[in-house]
Amino acid sequence: MKLAAVIASAAVLVFAEPALAQPAHSMNDSMAAPSGQPLPGDHESAPVYSFLRANRLDYGPSQLGARGSWDIDARIGTDEHRLVVKSEGDFVRGKGQSADLQFLYSKPISEFFDFQVGARHLFVPGNRNYFAIGIQGIVPGFIETEATLFVSEKGQASARVRTELDLAWTSRIYSRPSFELEAHASDDRRVGTYAGIGAMKLAIQTRYQLTREVAPYVEVGWEKEFGRAGKLARQESGRSDNAYAVIGVRLLY
Repeated sequence: MKLAAVIASAAVLVFAEPALAQPAHSMNDSMAAPSGQPLPGDHESAPVYSFLRANRLDYGPSQLGARGSWDIDARIGTDEHRLVVKSEGDFVRGKGQSADLQFLYSKPISEFFDFQVGARHLFVPGNRNYFAIGIQGIVPGFIETEATLFVSEKGQASARVRTELDLAWTSRIYSRPSFELEAHASDDRRVGTYAGIGAMKLAIQTRYQLTREVAPYVEVGWEKEFGRAGKLARQESGRSDNAYAVIGVRLLY
């Protein structure tokens, strides 16, 4: 089976130890670098670090009604081997639009990029399990980049690419433009996705860094669905896009 071949190939990559591999670094990770001492453990082993970060917790008006979203991730492990847990989603007028949870093994494959492999569960829309494989790190220009391939339990493949960039205005004020694009190889009516470009999101978040751990922000953005998904969205709500302006907070523990 193609899915089995993909999983087997991923396993080979995961357990192949690159001689010069270094942990991927990003401005997001520098913000989230663990503070304090390593967790207690064997002094002869590599130190274990952990952190929990809320990249986005917000709420505010949109063209479709009151909108809220979250984007949270947690990491624990050494410089070479980490467990990453991610969850993100959003809702409009109290109705969930998307919600998922990922468990990933993360390993550096170069100075600037991590390889990640694991599982994803999509709660909303539908109820679907996925195999996930991708990379996360920084490309030239300090642009944080995340590219992930998802293969569902039914064999449907989809991909998501996300880029973000921190722009410093002062030592405390930062703007963070972001771009996200989703595409699908085939239809999956259970979760409302169809072959082709699925959705796109453009946003800019401006935050005030009160402390290293707390940063309130305002964000304006625009998201749009394409193809058949966009057509169905227009039939349901009268539009396939949604502009919003929200306030929120970024947190680090």
